Amino acid sequence: MLKLLFIRHGESTGNRDQRMTSHLEDELTLTGRQQCQSLGHCLHQQGWRPSHIYTSPLYRAVESLAYLCQPWEWLLPNELPHVPAILKDALSSEQAVPLPPPPTDLPVIAVAEELQEFQAGILTGLTWIEAKQHYPVLCQSLATSCEWVAIPEAETPLQGQQRARRFIQQLLTQHSNGDAVWIITHHWILEHLIAVLMGCDRTWQIPIANTALFEFWMDCDRWSQTGMTLGISDHWQIKRFGDCQHLMDDSASIDASR
Repeated sequence: MLKLLFIRHGESTGNRDQRMTSHLEDELTLTGRQQCQSLGHCLHQQGWRPSHIYTSPLYRAVESLAYLCQPWEWLLPNELPHVPAILKDALSSEQAVPLPPPPTDLPVIAVAEELQEFQAGILTGLTWIEAKQHYPVLCQSLATSCEWVAIPEAETPLQGQQRARRFIQQLLTQHSNGDAVWIITHHWILEHLIAVLMGCDRTWQIPIANTALFEFWMDCDRWSQTGMTLGISDHWQIKRFGDCQHLMDDSASIDASR
């Protein structure tokens, strides 16, 4: 089976301040770092060891990965975006423990542009209150219309679905049964990734706490088959869906805001 573990990043300053952060490079809060450390320790204790890791290039996602890797004593390669700054902050943090040189069994780590968060256009960086002050007509339409309301310079749901589909197709092309993959990403695009993976023609609104987990096991050898194979659930297993038990166990706060 191919094992896929989708992970939302830890709480960022944008989440804390309830801003539409979009592609801005905000960092994790202290709570966000603790969330990632709790999740890393939990996965390490469970023996969940990835063979490959994909991350969004945005700072909050790569920083989340750096803290997730601590129980394995993995330091991220400097070639990844933001890593020098992240490691400097992490190693000087009271919440982080300095790590030895990276071991030789580091998973294959890659950045995937498709995993970036929603491009919010002219609303980027604003809280909802600020957005209503700057763009009252647009926000009134967004709040009251049941149809899609275009946000200038923003991404559309169709574009989100298309890049989610590209990423899932790449996963299935590049990986096989026996691989174990982490995917570090963001709330909005995570909804699209889940919809594509489950074969949905629509995107569902899903509560996703920071560092929530979605774990899917799938038989890659049978993925492209048709007919009765698709109806055998042993081949397609959902192990965790929106799981954040690691936060409950650690008494960390949960922020399901975007």
